[in-house]
Formats: sequence, structure tokens, C-alpha cells
Amino acid sequence: MTLEALLTFIGILLAVLAIVRPVQRHSLSLFVPAWRLGAAILLSLVLLICRDAPFGVSPPFGWPLPIVLFGLTMGAFLIPVGAALWSWASWHQAKLTKTKIGRVEKVFQAALREREFDEVERIVRKNQERLEQLPASGASVLFHPAMVAALADSHSLVHLELLANMQFLRSLENRHAAVDVVVRELLRSNVSPLRSAVVSRYGGLEYLTYPASERALMEKTFQHPEWYFEASAHYPLTISAVEVLRSGKLDTVYNDVGRDYEATQGVSARSQCPIYLAAKTEVLAIEAALEKRVEKDFYATDLWDIFRRVHERSTFDQSVWENSLSNHEFPMPYAYLLYVITGDLYDLSAKALEKATSNSAPLRVEGPGQVARALALTWSLCVWNIAGSQGHVGPEFRKHVIEQYLLFVLALGWQPSEIYVGPVGDKVEGLHVWRDLFLSELQARFASGDSLERESLKDAIASLDQGKRHVFEGHTWLKEKLLGNLPIC
Repeated sequence: MTLEALLTFIGILLAVLAIVRPVQRHSLSLFVPAWRLGAAILLSLVLLICRDAPFGVSPPFGWPLPIVLFGLTMGAFLIPVGAALWSWASWHQAKLTKTKIGRVEKVFQAALREREFDEVERIVRKNQERLEQLPASGASVLFHPAMVAALADSHSLVHLELLANMQFLRSLENRHAAVDVVVRELLRSNVSPLRSAVVSRYGGLEYLTYPASERALMEKTFQHPEWYFEASAHYPLTISAVEVLRSGKLDTVYNDVGRDYEATQGVSARSQCPIYLAAKTEVLAIEAALEKRVEKDFYATDLWDIFRRVHERSTFDQSVWENSLSNHEFPMPYAYLLYVITGDLYDLSAKALEKATSNSAPLRVEGPGQVARALALTWSLCVWNIAGSQGHVGPEFRKHVIEQYLLFVLALGWQPSEIYVGPVGDKVEGLHVWRDLFLSELQARFASGDSLERESLKDAIASLDQGKRHVFEGHTWLKEKLLGNLPIC
């Protein structure tokens, strides 16, 4: 090592610092203390001076001069190189100490200004277990919509991974804002565990893979009842769907023939629909709560909010509903959404019943819990809403939605094997409590209904197929409970 070489090293170091982007410069200043390289250069300079200056001092301890000169030369070389390697290792490790975590916001801010987020992603991944100490202002920058969108578009799910850490989630002063930003982006992004979970379960995007990493992330978040409740993840799901509906921008397409929306082969339009993805994600979350027997308020009524908003935007156009290209069950996307929401409520209610039933003979079912009661309320609201429909859906579609609920009530009373998945007899003790719950919710809705709603209910009861045992045996009871002495034509 010579003085010229040391000066060259200093020049290269300054050149590197001059050409790096602002984000990298802030990152280097955060993880690499300036004194480290400065002290190494100064020490190397001291060794060169000791070697080359004509001080006329003999080597200590009687050491041979050539060995001392060699040692000074190697020391002058190794010290700055070692400091440079140590600095690189510190930068690469990117460990946020209690002191550094308060300064990392500068890196986030620089990344946001420059729209360069690779360094943010690297720092967050290496410090996921320490970021609960992040100041509120730093968390606000970290969950800026532009940053979340950019990283999601680059196939990074680091923000959801971070929120999946319950300790970090609880440390946020405004956790709901952070969850809102991430959920909205996941409903929009082409790379989303929400889409993967929904499509893998319900179809709509052929050949989509559901990676194990995304599955594990969903199980830690949206399909983890404690996280779902703590994060209030239901709200951004619902409000995102409602905002799209409220804007009216989908009305023309979603009130037209819906074959592309309901398609099971290729790429269906519903696989990109934020309304569908939001509703189905909530269904998966409620189902997970039922599976784990967690009784909390998971806002099943959000499905009612989405249902009624869809119903408001739906328009009955006879040329569409009777079009030869339309599916007669759900001719258009809005009808498809109404159809699947009520179908999901049936399935969730059946799941709640199944989980409340003992596995040993004789089969006995526990009383309905908080989730089951919320499902009964939500489903009855949907039935009541569509019963009063004028100009929104076809008469046969309206009748189908009402009949589905009525058949569920009758099966609870007279043929539970129609509801339970798998072989089960019709001797299940305690079902009358569930039957009466679903009936009472329907009674409460129609008690104040106008003549149109009552007429729709009466028509649906009259059209029930009495060739089925549970309909034949319970028909009179159902009519008296819902309609009193009103005649059924």
C-alpha cells in the first residue's frame, strides 16, 4: 500500500457515494457509521507515515527492519479494506437497533420520493420482528398507498406479511388505516393471496396456482379469526365493494349478459371483480371462525350490505333475462352476485349447524351461537330485501331466493339430512331451537312488510314442491307461522 493507492481508495469511495441513488445513500448512512471508514483511512495514513517518514527511529524490540516495513504496509492495506468489508456486511445485514429504527423513516421517505422501493422491501424483510418499535410517523410512510401498490405490483407481499405479525399489528397507533391500504390493494392487484384463495375454492381463473406461501399467509390473516377480528379486516373488504357499486361504473356491463362473468373455463371476469373477491373473502373468514368454533362478532351482516347495494344497482331488463345467451339462473353479473351471496349464507348456516352438532350418538345440536345468529339475521334481511324488489330482478329469481330460505327452515324441522353434509339421519335432538331462530328472523322482517313483500312470500310458499317430505309435513306449519290465516292460491 502506498500513499497514492490510499488516495485512490478514497477517491473511489467518494465516487461511489456520489453516484448512488438517494435511497441507497440514506440506507448507507443508516447502517454504516461514517466514523468507521474515516478512522480506518486515518489509521492507514498513520501507518504509511510511520513507514515512509525519515524519523530515524529504529524498530522496537530489535525486530528486523524489513519485517516491520512489511507489517506496516500490510496493515495500511488491510485496515481500510477490512473496514470496507465490515461496512458492507453491516449494510447487508440491515439490522435496525433501537437507535436506528427511529431514523429508518428517512429511507422510507426517500424511497417514496424517488419511487424506488427495493431497499424498503429488503429492510422490512430483515427486520420484521423488530418493527413493532417503529414510530407512528414511520409506519404511516411505510403503509403509504403508493408504496404498498408498487411492492404488490412487483409480486411482494411484505406488507401483508408484516401485518400478519400480531405483535406488530397491535403496536400500530392506526392499525385500521394500514389494514385498509393493504386490503384495497390486494383486491386490485393481479398477485394477491385473496384472489388465489377465492379462485382456488370457487373457480374462475383456470390454471391459477395457489402457492404454499400464500396459503400460509391467508391462514395467518384472513382465515385466522383472531387476526381478522383484531384487524377489523371486514370493513375495508365491505367498503371497497360498496364504493365500486356506489360509483355506478359497472352498471352497464353488470346488467348485461353475464356469461363471461360466470365462466368456469379460462379467465372469468369475476376473478378480477373487487365485489366478488371481497364478498368471498368474508365468506372464507366466517367459515374459518365456524371451523375453529370462535364466537365473536365477525360482521356477517356485511354480506347484507353488499347484497342490498348490488340489488339497488341491478335492473330487470327482459331482453337480457330472457336472452338465449343468458344463464336462466343468474342471467347477468349482478344477478350472479345476489345468487352466490344467498348461496353462501345457506352454506355458512349449514356449516354452523354442523359444527354445533355432536359426533356421538344420539346426535344432539347445541344452541346457535353469536355467528349463527348473525347469519340468520343477515340471510333474512336479504330475503326480505328481494321480496320487495320492483324492477331489479326477475320474478322467478326472486322466488328462488325466498324458497331457498324456506326450504332451509323446513329441513331443520322435518328432514335435517337435506342440510348436513354426509350421511345423517333425521333424528337430531335440539334442532327446533335452530328452526325457530331462522323462522323468527324471517317473521321479524315481514311483520312490517308491505303488500308486495307479503305477496312475494305467499307466492314462494305456494310454489314449494310438496313432493318432498319435509315440505309436505311442514307446509301448513310454515304457512300459519308466516302468513297467519291468509289464503294461498
